[in-house]
Amino acid sequence: MTTLNAKDLQKIIREAVGTVLDGKVGQVAKAVVSEAAVLMPRSFILKGDVSSPTTKENHEKLYNSYVTSHNKISAKLDSVPKTDADNPNDSEFRRLKIDETHNMNGVKFHELLFTNTGDLNSEIRADSIPFMRLSRDWGTFDQWQLDFRACGMASREGWAVCYFDPFKQRYFNTFVEGHTLHLPLMAIPVLVLDTWHHAWFLDFPGEKLEYLNRSMREINWNVVEMRMLIAEMAKLHQLYSVQAVVSNEKETSVGLPQSSPPVEVLGGRIL
Repeated sequence: MTTLNAKDLQKIIREAVGTVLDGKVGQVAKAVVSEAAVLMPRSFILKGDVSSPTTKENHEKLYNSYVTSHNKISAKLDSVPKTDADNPNDSEFRRLKIDETHNMNGVKFHELLFTNTGDLNSEIRADSIPFMRLSRDWGTFDQWQLDFRACGMASREGWAVCYFDPFKQRYFNTFVEGHTLHLPLMAIPVLVLDTWHHAWFLDFPGEKLEYLNRSMREINWNVVEMRMLIAEMAKLHQLYSVQAVVSNEKETSVGLPQSSPPVEVLGGRIL
């Protein structure tokens, strides 16, 4: 599996920004690179019998390409003027932001996938958190299985996702097209399966249902349980309980130049 070290990542960022960091460049160029949201690829050992060695290798390459692309895009974004977004019909800023989300989610989905699948000794106990939560929210564990698998079948190119919803304080199944379409706000994924054609068609040509059945028999339920506990303990539902304290004084709106940020910072200490 090919990984990128810090030196490689710096090279990618330099090429994307179009500058070389040495003593001759100005502080602005250095600041641009230092603000880039750099991702470091992680190493995974892809286990399980569902995917062939070729499919596993392709998955690893794809994952690393998302990491590399995200880092290039992040560096480019720091060098694009924000005024470029003024025309959404032709905006490099807009295109880069869309690609940023696509690649970031591609990294996240694959890292979730690589750790919640491939358990050759997969088993779920009736007294486990996943069994109890999924049975509670679907009536029976079998009903959850059928619903989750149906989401996998319904997805054209994307992901089947079981997620915790902090707003409703329960679990839901859904499918995400690509890496970004139909993704519920604040959904916390606890289990994902890849439903892109590249994930299953080579090993199960025309047999997506069998691919999903085999994949669900290799779910690592210990990983799912830990994710569930973390999601529930985060208490993110409290975000929806925050109430605004509104002033009765009406502020006078004044015109601002395009280059000025709209919010004025009052007092406080600069750290």
